[in-house]
Amino acid sequence: MIVIFILFLCGCAHYTLVREAPPVKNGYLIRDVSVFTALPEIPVLEDRDVYIQGETIALVSEERLNIPGAEVIDGRGKMLLPGLIDFHTHITSGMIIPWGDIIPTMQFNMEGCLYSGITAVVDMSGKSPAEMAALAEDIEAGRLIGPHLFHCGMGFTGKGAHPIPMMEKVKNTYSWFIRPFFPEVVIQVKDVTDMARLEKHLESNPDFTKIFLDDIPDGTPKMSHEIVREIVKRSHEQGIPVVIHIGRNEDVKVALESGADGLVHDVYKEPLDPELAKELSKRKMFVIPTVYVFHNLNVFMNEKNYTHYTKLEWETMYPSCVKALQNPRPYIVPEGDPWGNYYKHFKDSYDRVLHPNVKTLKDAGVTIIAGTDAPNLGIATGGSLHVELQHLVKSGLTPTEALMSATSTPATTLKQVFHRNVNFGTIEKGKAADLLLVQGDPTKNIQDTQNIIEVFYRGNRLVRHK
Repeated sequence: MIVIFILFLCGCAHYTLVREAPPVKNGYLIRDVSVFTALPEIPVLEDRDVYIQGETIALVSEERLNIPGAEVIDGRGKMLLPGLIDFHTHITSGMIIPWGDIIPTMQFNMEGCLYSGITAVVDMSGKSPAEMAALAEDIEAGRLIGPHLFHCGMGFTGKGAHPIPMMEKVKNTYSWFIRPFFPEVVIQVKDVTDMARLEKHLESNPDFTKIFLDDIPDGTPKMSHEIVREIVKRSHEQGIPVVIHIGRNEDVKVALESGADGLVHDVYKEPLDPELAKELSKRKMFVIPTVYVFHNLNVFMNEKNYTHYTKLEWETMYPSCVKALQNPRPYIVPEGDPWGNYYKHFKDSYDRVLHPNVKTLKDAGVTIIAGTDAPNLGIATGGSLHVELQHLVKSGLTPTEALMSATSTPATTLKQVFHRNVNFGTIEKGKAADLLLVQGDPTKNIQDTQNIIEVFYRGNRLVRHK
């Protein structure tokens, strides 16, 4: 029985979302297209011809181009954008649905990203650094189809702290003989002397280190300030940046005092202190608000709405997840269960501060980066990033600012903070041909990012199987 279960987890049926189109003779020529360059000084260019040759953007021209042998694509009424970047994913995981089984859907997740025009992702805690590095290498070598991958390996948390209670709750939904086979998802640190796993992590040269500093459910343990400071110190000594998952203002203070580089999530349990936002801006720290994952938790757990998703989200959900969401079973949190209070707080207060807190970040000049936390509770890896952009606009960003938060801004962060040599994120001559062509103009209507006509990845046109 156990062997069958393990084989089931490792060998679930694969549903193909994308494949590379057959090679063309001399690249692609997109004519008369509006171009979202993602460059702050000139974000939009009208009526341009864009020529893709090999893996790069060869030309962006005001003049009409004639390229013998190039496949011509009509760009009229359309906008060309850089491939999107989701700065908070868990690409190796399966979606959590309280009444459904968690099936690891890594390959489907990666294809769901590409299907949605997401050509780079940052994984915020998955498998070991060696396993994640091997996965990234397979993607770059073309042995696997997936977006460019940046990772931390596994994150670090305090003893019994988040996400341990969540994983224990998930494990307890399975039979006792299955629970021992659940993989480790986070590294627990008991005190400042317990650094052997951190040292091994740093030796593997991950793209960054992640720390969990949030009480989920409310009132559960959190990592001590002393441990946070020690992890940041040791990571920085090796030239490795650190991001911290936070939930409250007190967590932001710890992150600031420790010298961390960025925040995973905005404050979501109370109004964000404007003075802390100013300090984040002063320190040039970035924040990934992930508004939608918390908003969706309230919709999911309190409003019991499981069918509010966009067409693109449904298309990028694993078939068994779609079936589970469309056939919900009663899910009752027992009286006195701490998770019940956590969910109730979203309805009573947490959901009300999500959008205003992003506005506080913007007003303070904090660098805002788009991310989803997919495939967390009811979040689609791929389609849900487009909904996150809508929430950022609802929070006070302009559509252009929201688009930059998923293109040039994260690309700049990968270069300047993570010290990675990336050549994507903007549309310019010589940049990587990781591109998204949509109907309409998302700089005026952010929902137009979902009107996907074509996706190009490393210069190849992707065939999207709907």
